[in-house]
Amino acid sequence: MTNFKVRTYNSEKETPENALFILSRGHNAGKPLFEPCPNCFILYCNDQEERENLYWTFFTLWKNGFFHPYLCGSVIEMLRLFELKKIIQNFIIPSLKKMEQNAKILFDIKAVYQLEQKFTEQLKQLSELRSVLVRKYYFQI
Repeated sequence: MTNFKVRTYNSEKETPENALFILSRGHNAGKPLFEPCPNCFILYCNDQEERENLYWTFFTLWKNGFFHPYLCGSVIEMLRLFELKKIIQNFIIPSLKKMEQNAKILFDIKAVYQLEQKFTEQLKQLSELRSVLVRKYYFQI
């Protein structure tokens, strides 16, 4: 778990089952993905559990804007491969070691994400309800 192989994704090469993809360009650079896209890095994992832990570690960092200082470019921001390797070495690997010591962290992160998704869905339903009420009130007169 201490060494990760990171490469730029190439669609012509076969991707292994336990690979994680990290978006490399745009405002969402650093966002982890389970499916590849043209502008991403591929991170090779040893097993499914490691892939899951890496996904949630990257997701948490991306969601909190951790990668923004590492982006370069004036028009389309991008995360460089050597910057990603430095981030993995300096931040990701130590956080995975902490995660091994306290497995509850990953559970808490997932719980917060699920709660956030639930609230997002409720906000969408409230917005639809408001639209229905406005249409009903103003267009039935």
